[in-house]
Amino acid sequence: MSGALRIARRELRAYLVSPATYAVSVAFLGLTGITFFIVTDGSREASLRFWFPNLGFVLLVSVPIVTSRLIADEWRTRHLDVLLSRPISAAGLVVGKWLAAVALVLGLLAPTLVYAGFLAAWGRPDWPPTVASYVGAVLTIALFCAVGTMSSALTPTAVVAGLGSFALLVALQLVTSIDVLRPLSFQPHLDDFARGVPGLADLVYFVSGTAVALVVAGGWQRLRRRVLERGRALVAPGLALAAAVAVNLVPIPAQARWDLTAAGRFTLSEASREVLQHLGASATVTAFEPNGSPEANDAQVLLDQFTRADSRISRRIVDFSTSRGEALRLGVRDDGEVAVEVSGRREVISPLTELTLTSALQRLARGRAQQVCALAGHGERELDDTDPGGYDAARQLIEQNAISTARLDLTVADRIPPECTVLAMIDPHSPLLPREVQIIEDWMAHNGRMLVERDPNGPNLDALTTPWGLRLLPGIVFDPSRGLAGDPTSVLVNTFPTESPVAKDVSGALFVSAGGVTTAASEDTGLSVAKVAQSSESSYLHLDPSTTRYEPAKGDRGGPVVLAGAADRSMVQPGGETRVPSGGPSIARTRLLVVANAEWASNEFLGELGNRRLFANGVNWLAGEEDIVAVGGENPDLRRLTLTPSRRTLMGAVSMGGLPGVALVAGVLVWWRRRRR
Repeated sequence: MSGALRIARRELRAYLVSPATYAVSVAFLGLTGITFFIVTDGSREASLRFWFPNLGFVLLVSVPIVTSRLIADEWRTRHLDVLLSRPISAAGLVVGKWLAAVALVLGLLAPTLVYAGFLAAWGRPDWPPTVASYVGAVLTIALFCAVGTMSSALTPTAVVAGLGSFALLVALQLVTSIDVLRPLSFQPHLDDFARGVPGLADLVYFVSGTAVALVVAGGWQRLRRRVLERGRALVAPGLALAAAVAVNLVPIPAQARWDLTAAGRFTLSEASREVLQHLGASATVTAFEPNGSPEANDAQVLLDQFTRADSRISRRIVDFSTSRGEALRLGVRDDGEVAVEVSGRREVISPLTELTLTSALQRLARGRAQQVCALAGHGERELDDTDPGGYDAARQLIEQNAISTARLDLTVADRIPPECTVLAMIDPHSPLLPREVQIIEDWMAHNGRMLVERDPNGPNLDALTTPWGLRLLPGIVFDPSRGLAGDPTSVLVNTFPTESPVAKDVSGALFVSAGGVTTAASEDTGLSVAKVAQSSESSYLHLDPSTTRYEPAKGDRGGPVVLAGAADRSMVQPGGETRVPSGGPSIARTRLLVVANAEWASNEFLGELGNRRLFANGVNWLAGEEDIVAVGGENPDLRRLTLTPSRRTLMGAVSMGGLPGVALVAGVLVWWRRRRR
């Protein structure tokens, strides 16, 4: 290793005074800038996980150019013998040349930190995966430069060296499509770093590959100079190559990886493992993602965790565009959706995360069909209404949680169908008929589940709610301290006073023109009544809509005001709800969820704050599946990037024009300085 640093300094100085180096810099920064702008503008995500896999292609093109002359030119000009006649070993020569190439390419990579600056300025990046991505990029550069150095040491000219290293790197990329040889490809290992879940196998790959290439290059130099006999000179490179191939083909446990994502996206929790242990049936998971896309790679990593945890789970990743027939059979409409099948039952979920998949497996394994029946006939909001005040978005969210929906008009029906497991009364505008009230009361008395949402000044529903300890109050809630954009009736709710499953993982919600709910006492000892959501201390329930002043003398109630309440009556009896069929006693439940507002879950406001999660939790709780994670329809690991037109223009100008332009100016100055000498 003697003389390695001396060679590295000499080679790096030669790079920095060569105009060709700056030409490569312009091309490198131009390609990286274009790919960064395209993937970031398309995904609008504050992450570089879509860009780093593309960096592998840019490095594959540029590194062979940088390393092609390292040793081949020294050999061609007969300068190699002069170098090795000094106190410089063959290993020192190879390592020194490699270090210089690595330093140069790292210098080319450094300006791309500006991309991370854009993400920090306009979004909330998940920094550990971003740092891991750059670590993966450094390891990839070290491997590519080692391969380039080896090719330059083995070939007589720079052109042949460049073509040889390019061909070898392309081969290492293409073997990813061959399952047996996939561990020998750099692409999946770089992808693991890019998604923030590097493993021991990835470190072993880059370290062993870099070491083998350098050992082969050093051994070839010793063979050229006839320092050792031919057989002895080939022993070390041969053993190193065999060891590297062997160690990369040996399976490494999936647990030997580090999930650096903030949401722990690629690590199964103990809760998921417990669900899989009690699954009791085989399952098939079919994810639809474009072939070779980062999303397909993400899906593969996550699904591998499930298949390793339970061998009865089989997984497939298919492209929607080439598998339309299979998509039609499974009820999938586009890429990004996942079909989950258990014991002949099927559910389509989106997005694919640990929580959504575990929840779907648990629902399907139970085999309990659920249906929400929305009452009609009194001006209620319709589940198929796509207007801003309609509930079409809520219907889609219900169905994403494997619960079907139906419309039920009790003004003409004489009973509630047995397939209805949850009733939903959403903002009625006229009182129910006595016959309808009796039908609902009888149904609730026999373990019924019901959601009641009513805007202020709606019809009196006391006959339905007061037997269960809940009562809707007249008036509108004003909350000056928590009003949205200065509107005291658009209340930002962040107080959830009990540990109700309905408010699980909900940090805030938006209620527009909401009323109040009282949680009255009940003589029913089996009844449990809970406050789900309430306004702040400074709020009040106002009865006179013509003023905004708090007037307790006129009946106004001071805050906090309960906006939503839940009632649960549980009884042990021979029949009813049971988690595991046993033939023994079970739990019979009656549940009622009352919300003094209907606007909060409409198409216009369902996407605000945590409204989606709150609504999905409520439906799951009513269905008796509160221990199953409700699907909120959003990816918890997704961090949006806010790109206005001006920001988009700035990002494109800097990434595609500014950084390559700086490299071009530096190259012109170096060329001009050399010309004047």
